[in-house]
Amino acid sequence: MHAFFRALGTAAAASLAAGAVTAQMPLYQSDEFTVTDSSVQQGRWVAVARSRDTLVSTYPRAGREMHFRFSLNGADNEFPSGTEHTLYIRPTDGRIESPLYVFGQEQPPFIPTPEAVSTSEEGIASVTIRLDLRAVMHEFARTGTYTPPQGPPIRRADFHAVYAIGDVEPLSWDAGALRPQSAARLTDPDGDGIFTLTLPIEARYTRPLATPGQAVWTRTADLSAYPQLRSPQRLVDALHRMSLEELGQLVREDGALAAGAKWPGVWTRDVSYASVLSLAIVAPDAVRRSLLAKVDSAGRIIQDTGTGGSWPVSTDRVTWALAAWELYAVTGDREWLRTAYDVIRRSAEADLHAARDHETGLVTGESSFTDWREQSYPRWMQPGDIAQSAAAGTNVVHYATWRILADMAAALGEPGARWSAAADSLRTAINTHLWDADAGVYSTFRYGRTFPVLARRSDALAEALSIIYGVANGERRARISARTPVVAFGAPVFWPYIPEIPSYHNGALWPFVNAYWLWAAAEAGNTAAVEHGLASVYRPAALFLTNKENMVASTGHFDGTELNSDRQLWSVAGNLAASYRVLFGMRFQPDRLVFRPMVPPGYAGERTLSNLRYRNATLTVTVRGFGDGVAEVRVDGRTAVTAEVPAELSGAHTVEIRMNGRWPEGRIHRVDNHFSPAAPLLAMRGSTLGWDAVPGAAEYRVYRNGQTIATTRETSIRPAPWAGFAEYQVMAVDSAGAESFLSEPVRAGGTGVVARPQDVPLETEHVGFTGAGYVRLTREGNTRVSVPVTVACGGMYVVDARYANGSGPINTDARAAIRTLLVDGREAGVLVMPQRGTNRWSDWGYGTSLRVRLAPGAHTLTLAFTPLDENMDRHVNTALLDHLRLTLIEPDASCR
Repeated sequence: MHAFFRALGTAAAASLAAGAVTAQMPLYQSDEFTVTDSSVQQGRWVAVARSRDTLVSTYPRAGREMHFRFSLNGADNEFPSGTEHTLYIRPTDGRIESPLYVFGQEQPPFIPTPEAVSTSEEGIASVTIRLDLRAVMHEFARTGTYTPPQGPPIRRADFHAVYAIGDVEPLSWDAGALRPQSAARLTDPDGDGIFTLTLPIEARYTRPLATPGQAVWTRTADLSAYPQLRSPQRLVDALHRMSLEELGQLVREDGALAAGAKWPGVWTRDVSYASVLSLAIVAPDAVRRSLLAKVDSAGRIIQDTGTGGSWPVSTDRVTWALAAWELYAVTGDREWLRTAYDVIRRSAEADLHAARDHETGLVTGESSFTDWREQSYPRWMQPGDIAQSAAAGTNVVHYATWRILADMAAALGEPGARWSAAADSLRTAINTHLWDADAGVYSTFRYGRTFPVLARRSDALAEALSIIYGVANGERRARISARTPVVAFGAPVFWPYIPEIPSYHNGALWPFVNAYWLWAAAEAGNTAAVEHGLASVYRPAALFLTNKENMVASTGHFDGTELNSDRQLWSVAGNLAASYRVLFGMRFQPDRLVFRPMVPPGYAGERTLSNLRYRNATLTVTVRGFGDGVAEVRVDGRTAVTAEVPAELSGAHTVEIRMNGRWPEGRIHRVDNHFSPAAPLLAMRGSTLGWDAVPGAAEYRVYRNGQTIATTRETSIRPAPWAGFAEYQVMAVDSAGAESFLSEPVRAGGTGVVARPQDVPLETEHVGFTGAGYVRLTREGNTRVSVPVTVACGGMYVVDARYANGSGPINTDARAAIRTLLVDGREAGVLVMPQRGTNRWSDWGYGTSLRVRLAPGAHTLTLAFTPLDENMDRHVNTALLDHLRLTLIEPDASCR
């Protein structure tokens, strides 16, 4: 018996051991964990499939989390929405005492491990929350006023109470409902500045206990309507059934699909990525309802709320197109094809207008799925910077969308050459501007301001999508599959990680990303990556007894990420996809269903998927043996040339596939869980650039206008004289070669012009403008504002707008302001002015910029609101315009 069973010392461990000893050759084995045909073993934890309907696990159960913020005087003024404290409700002897929180300070990232979980007591726990308010009290005593991180200053005489607001009763997020007698009020009886609140909170867990120390999942749902899987790997079959049961639990009353156990809403990217993975195959009606729920009244795809006011800061809504096409390929529904084509076309036309970098041909906007800006971008990047960046994953999704539009047009008998040409052009742009030749992968994103550079990080989802949707060619996709970083428990969202940022996208694993990475590995024929990918999907689902949203990359544990949910929709879909897309190799095309299985030796044997509905047919598919390709195929008992069935098939049919028995050696890029150095804080004093030392930095690289000009171990440098405009940045590099993000750009030299609107009414209510006033831009008023300008020197100018947008917070909502820029009557592109904070109309900054070439003399710049400038809100599209700034970055020869 294994040592970890002995260490458990319980009847539960003995029982599980008895279930595991019949396991055959391991399916996957590493220093960290082992997967067999019926079990997963990780350290002292074990999960066993006792049958295809029962899984048991000794892993710590997923407990309740308490998310909360503190409130002074009943205002939500500690953190912005989305930032909060987290406390795990795991009592010992019925009690929990929190760390000592300091008002306005986020806790340092905390990475719990399963080994640190002492108990899983149930029942009502006495939870004491402690808050250090001494700094606030000191400020009251020193100045008579305290200004909280969020909201207006508070006078000492007006301070009367501190409360907790949160998501566990008796707390709520409604700060406006707080009253002095509230049960959420903290007290300080001894006056030492440490306030406390003790609450009775129920400790509860995801799964019930079969016996002490042993959680259990037992199937209770009728799954007969779904495909039925039977294979020699009892663990795989049980996880398939568990995932189907969780899928059924995610179907809402309206027939659409919720995003997760904690997230009842229908979210565009979640349901889309999940549908492509597997849900279009097993739940086409729910997918159709879900996709239609994400179409607005103008017939466009909805970009869910996001950074700076959503679209076009975030632009990955067209993941909807990938799901819509998959649904058509599975069902052949011509009515759906017509509906989807029109929705996608309208959305893509708006994207071409508002989210295309005409210099590079790339699509701009936030990285697909990593939509929490602090988690994946440098802290200095504002929403305008993100709107102007170009992310690999988002670009691949747009490429696939335009290719799909061309294919849809062909199927409908409509012209599609425009979309085919656009897709070809974008594919070239991605391979030209986002490929990191040194790393052998696509860069996460291209970022900066006037002179963008590549972020030296990989993005697992982007790399996977580039293979699946054909952006990467044969040689390049093989290199991507072998070079994308993976850690012990899977492929992290991106690598290396960002320091001082808690785990969510940063330093995290997402099962749906690993499922796409697994699928891509099969497409690339990478045997090692397929074995690792299958294990990375099956390990957490078996141990956790649910398809979790995410986990910490370094521990493989579900505790420690900022947010997490059971039965996350795309995690459920990813588990199913491991069988459908890899072990059975299903590829749905408009006119056929193709099978390209990839079966590791450990998964050899006979696996059968019955009751597979494909258009008007019901299929029973059997795959025998192992291998990286098909040796023989029979359809209805007759030898077939290729492993596929035509779309016209109807009735019951069988497909039998014998694998080729080949399993050549593959390669993965196994890396440590590594954090890059922090981005330096750069300043220019006179002609000297200086920055504070960065912990862990071995050297610094200095950039001018996007190019490296020096490497130094010092923390200052005096760059050589430079004629004209310069934008300086600095990067920290550690001894392992990991690179920080570049610092915020510092401008130096050059010439420019500030141009102000004329012949329009000016307002002065809000402070901070630089001229005589500002122009209020709305959907109804000042929809065409002229800004005359005269330049003495011809050349390439960068144009951006100084503006304020207080229509919503910096991290969510859907009210980014969008205007088309015309130069002497000709369209030059779009200026995006994202939200900068709720009601922060005196918070001024610059949005996105455009490059325009101007001849010497007078010009007229015009900001126009056009139908294609509608944002996602469609009611509020407002900004206060201070001025346009024109910066000469490339003077004509006559001016040099």
